[in-house]
Amino acid sequence: MVRRNQSTRYDRPALRLLLAAGVWAGAAGAVTVTLSGNTLTVPAGVKDAYAVGAPGREDGQFNEPTACALDADGRLYVADRRNVRVQRFDAHSFFDFSFGRFGWSGDGLVAPTAVALDQNVYVYVLDQRRALIHQYDYFGQYLKSFGQTEKIASRFESPAGLAVDNLGNVWVADTGNHKVKRLDGRGEVTLEVGSYGADFGKLNQPTGIAVDAEGGLVVCDTGNSRLAFFDRFGNPTATVADTPDGPLRNPSGVALDRFGNVFIADTGNDRIVALDPKRRYLFASGKFGSGERDFNHPAGLAFGPGGELYVADTFNNVVKVLELEYRSPAGESPPAPTPPEAPGGGE
Repeated sequence: MVRRNQSTRYDRPALRLLLAAGVWAGAAGAVTVTLSGNTLTVPAGVKDAYAVGAPGREDGQFNEPTACALDADGRLYVADRRNVRVQRFDAHSFFDFSFGRFGWSGDGLVAPTAVALDQNVYVYVLDQRRALIHQYDYFGQYLKSFGQTEKIASRFESPAGLAVDNLGNVWVADTGNHKVKRLDGRGEVTLEVGSYGADFGKLNQPTGIAVDAEGGLVVCDTGNSRLAFFDRFGNPTATVADTPDGPLRNPSGVALDRFGNVFIADTGNDRIVALDPKRRYLFASGKFGSGERDFNHPAGLAFGPGGELYVADTFNNVVKVLELEYRSPAGESPPAPTPPEAPGGGE
């Protein structure tokens, strides 16, 4: 079922386009600013923040949003778990439409927990309670389901994380089975990563996942309170559990910007943690609360086409949007550019 409403709007700061100063917005990550030969690729902190949505059941309102995803045009898709639907907003944060219906059979949803898009803008929705994935088209029309089959390898138990890689493979955090599974377009399992435990390469209730450009896997190893890294063959390569501002606590969301910087929803600490591509600590932002830069159980993360980081702030019942500040790899930021006057001297 698709519900549309073009009249609801939520405030969003105007997009700042400093084209004359050399600003370029990547299709799936951070903003690169090139000035006098310097390129800003390292996140240095949060410059601004605002919220999309509000608590409630009406169009454009949320009841425990747990995940979000964006397409190349900046449309936002939110897994609105307790309202049992997925909501779509346009690139200006206008509510567009919602889709999904409650039900335990067919195309029904019970607990939409994660959402992801592929390069063809098919929408994948993970239902944790039904332990399956629904696929929808660009307009929110149901296409098919997969995940609960007679084949034991294809079954999930309380899955909580979802990602789609550049080849169209669907990755699922099979939380109750303590694994991450890679599925092909037919829903067949082609790779299993991890098994229960706390040793290197083991997982304990994995949730949020992300796949890098080379096919490497990043996993929120939630039960072990760490981030786990695997190569494209499923071999473990590293873990991160501690930061200078304290250890991670039950992280449940992860996203990569286009430069390979890693952003973690450190859920138990109500903050966002940033690492560079070599997994070195950069900064942490946020604390428990309801302010624009505060969080209450942050979960799913996603990057917009302009480099903004979207955070499903679950118990505040909003999606927070963080505008990030970047610096050069050498650590020296060039002076902020002054936008030129508009042609003709107009405003």
